[in-house]
Amino acid sequence: MSSKPCSSSSDSDTKLPSSALLPVALSVRENPSTKRHKLFVHLAFFCIAAAFSAFCFIHRGQQANAEMQKHTFYHNVSRVSLPCASGMVNASVSYAGHIGLEGDSKDAPKRSFFWYFSAEENPEDAPLILSMGGGPGTSGLMNALWGQSPCLVTEEGLTENPNRWTQKHNLLILDHPIGAGFSYGTRVNNSFDARADAYDFLQKFFVLFPQLARNKLVLSGGSYGGIHVPNIATAIHQHNLLIGAGKGLPGTQHVNLEALILSNPLSNPHAHFSWLLHYRCVTHQLHNATTCANFYTKLPACLDAIQMAFDTSKLEHRQAAAGACWPLAAEVPGINTEDIREECANEPTDEEDAVGCHEEFVWVPHALDNTTTYTADGRILTVREALGLPPPSKLPYKSLNRRVAEEFGGQGDMRVAFFLYESWLTDGGRFRPHHELYTPLLEAGIRVLHYTGLQDANCAWPGIESFLTLLQSPYQTAFRAAPDIPWATGSDSDAEGGSDAGLVTVRAVGDAAHTAGNFAHVRVEGAGHFTVKDQPALAKRIVETWVADEPWF
Repeated sequence: MSSKPCSSSSDSDTKLPSSALLPVALSVRENPSTKRHKLFVHLAFFCIAAAFSAFCFIHRGQQANAEMQKHTFYHNVSRVSLPCASGMVNASVSYAGHIGLEGDSKDAPKRSFFWYFSAEENPEDAPLILSMGGGPGTSGLMNALWGQSPCLVTEEGLTENPNRWTQKHNLLILDHPIGAGFSYGTRVNNSFDARADAYDFLQKFFVLFPQLARNKLVLSGGSYGGIHVPNIATAIHQHNLLIGAGKGLPGTQHVNLEALILSNPLSNPHAHFSWLLHYRCVTHQLHNATTCANFYTKLPACLDAIQMAFDTSKLEHRQAAAGACWPLAAEVPGINTEDIREECANEPTDEEDAVGCHEEFVWVPHALDNTTTYTADGRILTVREALGLPPPSKLPYKSLNRRVAEEFGGQGDMRVAFFLYESWLTDGGRFRPHHELYTPLLEAGIRVLHYTGLQDANCAWPGIESFLTLLQSPYQTAFRAAPDIPWATGSDSDAEGGSDAGLVTVRAVGDAAHTAGNFAHVRVEGAGHFTVKDQPALAKRIVETWVADEPWF
């Protein structure tokens, strides 16, 4: 099902398709002439009372029609029959489609693709996890189909995922920014503009799915998500403050942002490059002695260039930092940089779509175009068709869009220092690098979790831990003093799809005795860059503990 673009007054009666709404509330018809009917009525009212929260969810879902009449933006939403849900007792209800962002038009589209999965348990109150890819330019579907969603990608196609995050959470997968995955149209080349797009998307998503607007929101990302996530969180937080002060943009609504989840992120480039060679040359001897000696002579110039980029916001300084530092992060011949336990030729199998060390980058587009599913009316469609998408010739899918990465790199985005435009809300409007965006978020009570696979030489754990230790926040002193405590993982290591997790430790501060804490770091010995792929059961348990805000011990 889909709806046409809302672009003129003639479309003012546009409504969501009936398939995009939850079932209508039950109605009870009473016949007072018979006791049988009265008994039926009493039982019906009892059922209604027992399911009160579910009915509230349904009622809020029905408001979508009225809300849509107040807005004019492109949306094309389809209900998706999951090809992997046959064995699930309470399968997710799934929707996917495109939402037009600010500036979108028929001639110049700008449209974000999403895939939403409802929680299997208590969807009316379950937190909503917004998950995106890294890159920049990596599709959000990669993490989704590697371990988060009900469907798990294999070389043969899609199968049921026993470690899906959707048992207790609503999951919203976003191809971010424009150009990643199935999101298409006018692209941006920096995280500041990209975060505005993400905020615009969320506001419009909640118009289409108002039953989710009040739920707790958790942002999740890894790798370059360490740049995306704090930027999007900052946009949400700043707009929430404006709304609370009565100065919000017309039509915007408060977003219930509660927590962030980062997996092997790239956050502070100074900490990243300060420790990268130590990991590669000292801890694991991945480079030979000659290469290490050569790289170490170049490290001071790299760190100075990063500091210069932090101190000013000039494009030439950001580009200079990129030129000085990126050679130090070169691939290690014969080794999978994202998991040093694996050998790899380091050669992409496809220049545009694949990373040679990760077959899954090829599996995902193959599965989308070749796995079939049944629709409610009995038709057989490929997953791509079920998602409401045109054929590859009209909308090609890229697991990793290198053009997006190059455009962000051309702006030196990783080292950019953006002016926080609501100066009255901050500290006089001073410049902040990306990683410093975490400080005001933590001060506002937004909880931040990092979980890190220790076998990753791309976003190596010493740089991540250095960043977390040096980050100024209300929890810095406590975090520096807190121990890394071994975490009993139960049968996680033996769960389907995972190997031995090895030593798993937790360092959490901020009322960690009674909750999961406000600032936490989980280290996973038996994982590389993609913990959700290497240790899916453990990743699920980490996420469930954090989102539920339950004590680790």
